[in-house]
Amino acid sequence: MTEKSAWPWFRQRWMRWVRDGVFLCLVLYTVQWWQTKGMLPTNGETNIVPITLPTLSGNTHTIAPVASKRTLVYFFAPWCQICRVSIGNLDYVDRGEYRVVRIALDYNNPAEVEEFMERADVKGRVYLGTEQTREIFQVTGYPTYYLLDENFTVIDKSLGYSSAIGLKLRTWLATPPSDTE
Repeated sequence: MTEKSAWPWFRQRWMRWVRDGVFLCLVLYTVQWWQTKGMLPTNGETNIVPITLPTLSGNTHTIAPVASKRTLVYFFAPWCQICRVSIGNLDYVDRGEYRVVRIALDYNNPAEVEEFMERADVKGRVYLGTEQTREIFQVTGYPTYYLLDENFTVIDKSLGYSSAIGLKLRTWLATPPSDTE
């Protein structure tokens, strides 16, 4: 009898679960790395300058850093079905810690964006991005998420669907620990 077959059945099963879990994590990490490789780096050296964009109401608004509040920037396209499903998950982000900015790109006209917002039942402000906005943020697909700190430094990024739990976890992990001295 070999040493491996002498292991109890539950230990063999447990080892397979660990092996499969490690393999799955490696695959997911590789896919995430591949998707985000063309996006802005999160090494703490990329600062975003304030940008002025029109809103759906026709007014212009400057998106700039806010003292003691981080910013989650969400880029979407009105034709993107994943965006339609995921944009509502932004409502679960802690508004005490983060401000959420929704920017539409790849639209033909503002009416198309308004229709998207109505169908997705989104109530918050939406900005109408430009090609220059896409270039500044290096948006390569939809939906794209960037987390910016209080100084508008990129601290996290993501591309593709993110659940409400995923967004809460990302923002929680990106929040620095409080000083308790």
